[in-house]
Amino acid sequence: MTPLQHAERLRIHFGLTHLWVKNETVSLSGSFKDRGAVVAIREALSGGFRRVVTASSGNAGAAIAAHAARAGLGATVLVDPAAPPAKLRQIRAYGADIMVVDGLFNQPSDTFIEQISRIARDMDAYLAFFWEPVNQAIIQGFEVIAEEIVSQLGQAPDVVIIPTGGGDHLVAHARAYIRLWRRGVTAFVPQLVAVQPEGASPLVDAVRNDSPKVEYRPNPTTVASGLRVAFSGNHALQVLRDATGTRAKHLATTVSDADIQMAQTLLGTFEGLWMEPSGAAGVGALPSLVAGGEIATDATIVAVLTGAGWKD
Repeated sequence: MTPLQHAERLRIHFGLTHLWVKNETVSLSGSFKDRGAVVAIREALSGGFRRVVTASSGNAGAAIAAHAARAGLGATVLVDPAAPPAKLRQIRAYGADIMVVDGLFNQPSDTFIEQISRIARDMDAYLAFFWEPVNQAIIQGFEVIAEEIVSQLGQAPDVVIIPTGGGDHLVAHARAYIRLWRRGVTAFVPQLVAVQPEGASPLVDAVRNDSPKVEYRPNPTTVASGLRVAFSGNHALQVLRDATGTRAKHLATTVSDADIQMAQTLLGTFEGLWMEPSGAAGVGALPSLVAGGEIATDATIVAVLTGAGWKD
């Protein structure tokens, strides 16, 4: 179980009553992707595979590499040329092979899926890409984060702020909270807030444009490498439009790179938490969410911190 820390100084700074941060950086490879990697390696072993393949901006690759090493499996990580050097060093430290693929994530999702699926077949490897349209098992690992938050708080929070790329992390929270609500464990489903960088926001664009599906957004740009996505899943869009068990409408919002970097500074100097840009993105969105009246200042808020500062 990862820590749920009461962010007292940050709470006061933002003018909030209750602010908690769920610190996912204390896991094996330093990010929330370890949750999914545990499931992926279990599935690979049960299927008799001796190698796993994933595509990653860094964190998923490091998580797969670390857990594959513990299980005695080979690992290959497909990366974009712009992947952060620190994350590449980490992947190599676990003994995984790295394959650099130009334009890996800057292409439509269908083309991307076809490409990585072909590579996995050619290697006779288990495809452990962290996105439900490709792998339906891995997302189960992320649901545990929501279950832990409820257990640690003793109730559901009012608001959960989630840095969002492809959308699995957001969807996993929704499914877990709905399940707990239906079982009578909680009184309601929290308001979920999906946060994407301004330069990489296909999901937010779909919400704002009232689109029936998430469209491909080429050439994403942001300091948050883990959120530098050209596409998000339609399953995430469906979650944001689902009011099951909720007391407040789910939200999708963008955050500027400047606000992400400000959040990194505040988390470090106020709470002693060093986060990479992707990990701090949720906290970076807090000021605008509060100023715009989209979340109440007296709400019980949990921001998920997804990746350690030494990664990027």
